Formats: sequence, C-alpha cells, structure tokens
Amino acid sequence: MGADANTIGKRLGRDNALNLIRLVLAILVIVSHAFPIAGYGPDPALGGLGLGSFAVGGFFAISGYLITQSRFRSDLKSYSIRRALRILPGYWVCLLYTAVVTAGLAGLVRGGWSPVEAAKFIALNAVMVRAGGSDIGTTLAGLPYPSAWNGSLWTLRFELLCYVMVGVALIAGFVRRRRAVFPAAFVGSTAASVAVHAAGIDGISADLSLLVPFFLAGATIHAYADEIPCNKALAWLSFSALAVVLVCGQGKTMSALPVAYLLLWLGIVIPRRLASLCARNDFSYGTYLYAFPMQQWLVIGGYAHVGPAAYIVLSVLATAPFAILSWFWVEQPATRLFNRRRHVSASLA
Repeated sequence: MGADANTIGKRLGRDNALNLIRLVLAILVIVSHAFPIAGYGPDPALGGLGLGSFAVGGFFAISGYLITQSRFRSDLKSYSIRRALRILPGYWVCLLYTAVVTAGLAGLVRGGWSPVEAAKFIALNAVMVRAGGSDIGTTLAGLPYPSAWNGSLWTLRFELLCYVMVGVALIAGFVRRRRAVFPAAFVGSTAASVAVHAAGIDGISADLSLLVPFFLAGATIHAYADEIPCNKALAWLSFSALAVVLVCGQGKTMSALPVAYLLLWLGIVIPRRLASLCARNDFSYGTYLYAFPMQQWLVIGGYAHVGPAAYIVLSVLATAPFAILSWFWVEQPATRLFNRRRHVSASLA
C-alpha cells in the first residue's frame, strides 16, 4: 500500500468496525444511565465530561463523518428519504412501545397510567418537541429517576437537526467546492461551546454546544479524509490531546476533534474478526432506544439492590432482545424499502 493510500478516506471503506464501536458506545450510555436511574449517584465523569456525554458525543462524531459522506454522494431527495427511514421508524415504534407496553404494564403494577397520558407522550415526542424527557402519568412516582421513561431520546432531535444542516448546506455549490467551510464551522461551534459553558447557560443552548462540535468534527475529518494520515502516531497524539483536555476540565468543550479521530481510527484498525460481529447488522440504535425504559423496569422489579455491576449486566441483557428485534423487524426493513423504491424507479426509467 502506497503512502498516499494510508489515509482515513482511503482506508475507511465498507469493511470497518464502526457498527461495533457504536454498539460499545450505546452500552456505555447504559452504564452511564444506570447510576441516576437506579439511585447509585450521578453519571461518572472525568474532566467535566460525563460518561454518557462522551458516548453520545462519539455517536455524533461518527455520524458527522458518515452523514456528510452520504450527502456528498446523494442528491437532496435521496439523502432525505434515506435519513428519515433510518431514524424515524425505529424511533416511532419505540415511542409506541414505551407509552403503551412498558408504561402500561407499570400502570398495572403501580397505577398512574392512562390512555390520555400515553397518547400525549407519543404525540409530543413523535415530532420531537419533547424528545423523551417526560414521564407518563405517575407511573414512575417514587423511583430514583421519576421524570423520564426514555431519557435517551433527547439527543435524537439534535441528530436530526444535524442531518438537516448538512443536507441544506450542501445544496450550495461553494460549500461542496470549499472544504474550509467545515473546519470553519467546527471552530465556530467550539468557540460557542466554550462561551456557553463558561457562562453556565443551560437548556437547548448547552445541548447544542455539546453535540454540534462533535458532529462537525466528524464532518471536518471527512472533508480532508484523503489527506489526513491513518497511523498510530496521530492516534497517540489525539489520545494525548484528549487526556490534556480532560485534565484541564474542558472535556465538554474541547474533546470533539480528538474523540472523532480516535473513533474513526479504531474503526479502521480493529481486527476484522471482531468487526465482523456487527458488520452486517447495526444493533446500536435499538440498544440506545430501548435501554432506558428497560432500566426503569428493572428498578420497578426491585433489581436496583443487586449493585451497579450486576444491574448494568442485567440492563444490557434485558435490552439486547429489543435491540435485535428493532433491527430485524423495523430498522433493516425500512432501509430496504428505500433500496426497493430506488430499484423500481430505475427499472421504470
């Protein structure tokens, strides 16, 4: 392999470990949420960056690379349909399951559920107005984390916003031609993140300032992917930069770029025999969608007393069947629907 071929862009082909990495990140979210949901304490953190924030940031960094790549290769219509089919069907099915099945069964056990509250939860979350951050009736009353049946869903509206942002931005020809737009946007979002966190601003501004830089870090790496080396030296440099950022307590504001490079590099160098575990199937989204309600149900069932380690293992095991079913019954069929439509359109042309 020539030196010019040893770049992120040349080596990060279809045969990569990104699905496996995203699954690991989803499991880290389970670990993170175990502490507040079961009443063990706050989310573990290092250098101002919580474990959950790190994992979600990693998701956004990988998405920034892959989504930008997809948009460069697709027209706006195809890109929009593909993105919608990838994120929305699984999300809507999860909302229905959470409101009717999970919360409904909790209502039978503990009371406090009603069809009106379930419908309200589905309606508000379906258009990502509330994005998962609510209870359903009083079904969670008295639990360590009574305010949300599915607190993971709050990030998905920002993921969708990033999809829209890239989709619209690349309509303009100068954005496609001038790669410097991407690092400029990344630097601007990082500066905004520093300002927002320094001012102690909460709410949507804080959420955006955390997640958007990770997405734009991935997008920036894609813009220069055929020139950025893929080697251990740069990986160690990224790791060292991340360590310095964390030691300085700036994990929320300055860790996006080193995290993005490290995860993409790992996606290339992880051995194929490990990557093959998730090469054809992506269980990370289903894991992310269903873990929170399953963890709440474990608390209702009295399993919080087993301790953090055992509770985390039980959470992963309880979530796994739903993640698998979500992929094979909802997500994969939805993705194939787009491919079938494209094949039919090509046949009729």
